[in-house]
Amino acid sequence: MGGRMARLMFYILAAMVLMTLDFRGDYLDRFRALSGYLVEPAFIAIEAPFKFAGRAYDNWRDRHELLAERDQLRQSLQESRARILLLEDLARDNRELRGLLGAAERVDTGLQAVELRRIDLDPYSHRVVVNRGVRDGLDSGQPVIDASGVFGQVDQTLLHSATVILITDPDHALPVRVERTALRTIAYGSGRTDELRLTDLPMNVDLERGDLLITSGLGGRFPSGLPVAEIVSVRRPEGEAFATALARPLAGLEGARHLLVLMRADGLIEDADDHPDHSEHEIEPVVELPQIEPQEESES
Repeated sequence: MGGRMARLMFYILAAMVLMTLDFRGDYLDRFRALSGYLVEPAFIAIEAPFKFAGRAYDNWRDRHELLAERDQLRQSLQESRARILLLEDLARDNRELRGLLGAAERVDTGLQAVELRRIDLDPYSHRVVVNRGVRDGLDSGQPVIDASGVFGQVDQTLLHSATVILITDPDHALPVRVERTALRTIAYGSGRTDELRLTDLPMNVDLERGDLLITSGLGGRFPSGLPVAEIVSVRRPEGEAFATALARPLAGLEGARHLLVLMRADGLIEDADDHPDHSEHEIEPVVELPQIEPQEESES
């Protein structure tokens, strides 16, 4: 019994001495701080994977949101530019109509945004496939444009996709007029993405390098006034009956990704119910126009 009391008194005395020393020298706080330095790397190593995963998720989410916002802004910009192209010609027509018939109301143009899904690898066929189809209101013959000008027109449609024939396709012909002189002619695809051909022009045609070609509105497919191409050269071979010209398309035929389809334009685009088979090759005015134009020029 006496030995236990002696040990108890010793422990009490030791505790009092240690508390006094700790109170005077802060040894316990120093030991706690040293222990914290030794344990901290272990905590950092444990938390590192969780922090990395959180940052990676935040970066992926921010990047996804930014890409979605960028695509949305790009689409909005293209739609705005396309509407500006249409409104410029509408403004000119409106001024003329106000002088002749008053302020007649015009039908608005619906736009359907589409995105390229794939391109035709055939070097002799300039066609692309877009990610919209009959389910989205697309139909054969509808004009396709980008922010710079005419791109082509819908050729074939499926439920969820459609084939667009470019204006440079060798089988494509587009009625156009020269903005400076109002000369009407036809721009044929040359098989090259940077070139359109104008054939059967009068030798004395008033056509110069830099002249802008716009849609004439003839043929019932494209509204008038859409930019098409810019004249780069005019040839008048000696001994030939007609002159020819080459033009550079304004649309980004090689680098375009987002496009716009004109669903309806001033009543020029025919209704699908009345004409179930819209094909570019069945547009009669396009085929007959070269025979009609020289008569109009000679009479004027």
